[in-house]
Amino acid sequence: MGRAFPFTSERIAELVEEERLKHSSQTLEMLLSIEGRDYVNNHGKNVKLSNLVGKTVGLYFSAQPCPPCVKFTAKLASVYANLREKNENFEVVFVSMDKNIDDYLQCFDSMPWLALPYDEEFSRALARYFDVQEIPTLVIIGPDGKTVTKEGRNLINLHSELAFPFTELQLRLLQEKQNEEAKAYPSSFDHVGHHHVLNLVSEKSGGGPYMCCECNEQGLGWAYQCLGCGYEIHLKCGREGEEESAGKK
Repeated sequence: MGRAFPFTSERIAELVEEERLKHSSQTLEMLLSIEGRDYVNNHGKNVKLSNLVGKTVGLYFSAQPCPPCVKFTAKLASVYANLREKNENFEVVFVSMDKNIDDYLQCFDSMPWLALPYDEEFSRALARYFDVQEIPTLVIIGPDGKTVTKEGRNLINLHSELAFPFTELQLRLLQEKQNEEAKAYPSSFDHVGHHHVLNLVSEKSGGGPYMCCECNEQGLGWAYQCLGCGYEIHLKCGREGEEESAGKK
């Protein structure tokens, strides 16, 4: 029988508290080590988990073949390279959701970062621990080993390397910057990619979260929106579209 038996409210409350305590005492080594294995894979070389302690680490749940994963891997690789160039204390560890080792190796071959050795059961357990509902997912672990956010994918799509270190303070600063930048955009305009006028909206007036109809990436906060059609785009996508249209005239 499952651990929730006998399925009473008291037993459920006990399990919730167990889970809370587990997360509050979480460390990076606790998350990634198993049966004496205290390393990750660096394309054939072992890297001790102790070398990652004190860094901001992204746990990247991905698989092959998966078109959204391929697209986000390229985006994440660019951000990773930029942060490494700036000597930021950031690392990524690939957590494979692949069903066989051949797919794992093919997927990992396209990545410039580290990976857990292939272990489907262990990776699935880690995905359950973080309640991963879809791939790709990027879970951010802070220098103290605690979870910062499970929305790393969304934050990188929105802010690229500016999202680092993904803390509430950094995100608040980025939001303030977005609010200031939005003042330079027109309140509405005719977008070349849509047949209705698009209106400028903020998160408070209906701007997110959403999926940009122009670049098919996530958005949050400010957007250009056609409410009647459910059409929303990033501000930058609207500007880029208009510049491209003007260039063809």
